[in-house]
Amino acid sequence: MTGRDYLTIGEVVQRLEGAHPDLSISKVRFLEEEGLVAPERTAGGYRKFSQADVARVEMILRLQREYFLPLAVIREKLSDFDRGRIPPELQHSPVGMTEPLPLITKDDAPLPLEEAPNSLGIPISFLRELAEFGLVVPLKTDEGEALEPGDVQIAHAAWELRRFGVEPRHLRMYETFSDREATLFSQILMPAFRHRTTETRQKLGETLSELGTLTDELKSRLLRRSLKRAFEDLS
Repeated sequence: MTGRDYLTIGEVVQRLEGAHPDLSISKVRFLEEEGLVAPERTAGGYRKFSQADVARVEMILRLQREYFLPLAVIREKLSDFDRGRIPPELQHSPVGMTEPLPLITKDDAPLPLEEAPNSLGIPISFLRELAEFGLVVPLKTDEGEALEPGDVQIAHAAWELRRFGVEPRHLRMYETFSDREATLFSQILMPAFRHRTTETRQKLGETLSELGTLTDELKSRLLRRSLKRAFEDLS
């Protein structure tokens, strides 16, 4: 994986959606269109959000959510901020001092399966069950089996879902759907990215990130709608 010192627009949404669940790619684009944030662009035209850009987006969202300020007022606050004056609303907050962006320049080392109980608090038997349903795919290493970082996160989520009575066998549908979604993306993008140069590889990664964020948002909205239908008496 090639290291880079910026986030794509999709990664910005992923970075901030924990504190701002309603944030979407279209919302970030709107803030750019309004001139409130101005990320640089790659040679291919993709947005490059620096840490300062992300902090600026977060500041805008907080001013909207916590103080209900209109964009015109927020624009004035940003102008003051650019001149070195922190808005009164944010003087007690570490604006521009957000935690480092998760721009990992290389993949974390795989986690040996035998270390999972101590490192993750997850029994090996549960990981084996996840592997049985194709939810994680242990690697074969010289030291034995190991989990890739992405599979570690999957294992964490699956283990937490057990508290609600959701077992690995129930999660098989997600793995099946993910395979189908990956196949769809491959069919759509393969013609445009058939030649894998360094530049096209970077563009492909950025495109897949944005596609993933958009489809995550779509799936979330569809799930909410279905839950609303299923639990009408609670809505």
